[in-house]
Amino acid sequence: MWTAERIEKLVPYLRRYARAATGDTATGDACVERVLQTVIDLSLEASFEETDFDRERLFKMLDQELDKLSSSQAAKSRRALLLIAVENLPQAMVRRIFGVSEQELEKMLVIAEADLTSFTATRLLIIEDEPLISSQLKRLAESLGHQVIGIAITADEAVTLCQGQQPDLVLSDINLADGSQGTDAIAQMQLPDNVPVVYVTAYPEKYLSTTNEGPSYLITKPFDPEYLKAVIGHALINVQSA
Repeated sequence: MWTAERIEKLVPYLRRYARAATGDTATGDACVERVLQTVIDLSLEASFEETDFDRERLFKMLDQELDKLSSSQAAKSRRALLLIAVENLPQAMVRRIFGVSEQELEKMLVIAEADLTSFTATRLLIIEDEPLISSQLKRLAESLGHQVIGIAITADEAVTLCQGQQPDLVLSDINLADGSQGTDAIAQMQLPDNVPVVYVTAYPEKYLSTTNEGPSYLITKPFDPEYLKAVIGHALINVQSA
């Protein structure tokens, strides 16, 4: 069935957006499940048209669910930026999702970008086995005013570094040099709920197919530094305003 196949392919991206917008895996996934249930319910109606449920319609339905959790202008603005920066949706599509004009969307993005620079500087841990990328991440973090407390290339190193000084935020790859996983390192660290993790990986399916504890976000390699800055800011705002 076309609709089922199409929606199945889109579910990981709906989850990524919902998890990033809410800052919580369980809450984000629950929003996606409600959207899917709505589609199932509508499919039983005689007026159901398979082609009604394209990417734009599904993201619009999901954002309506997210709006029930937080409908402030600041929250809407950050979600608009996430749709553009992380999900790579065209601005015209984002305007239709939010029901705003071109000028109104531009204002929303200005609000979001200003909001994302208002966070408090933090201690940041990097888990990355590729030297060029870890150096890039370090420079990016420091340009935002954060203190990088260490760079780990394996899960064991990450756990050891975390024992010495707990980070306020973690940037982590998933596949590491010795075959270990960044997700395993995060699990072993037993980070508090107010420490977000931003996964920066070439293997997003490994993140999207699992349930991750605590606030976590996803950036796919190769990444745009400005997009990563936006996600870091959004992650910190979510936990600092909780």
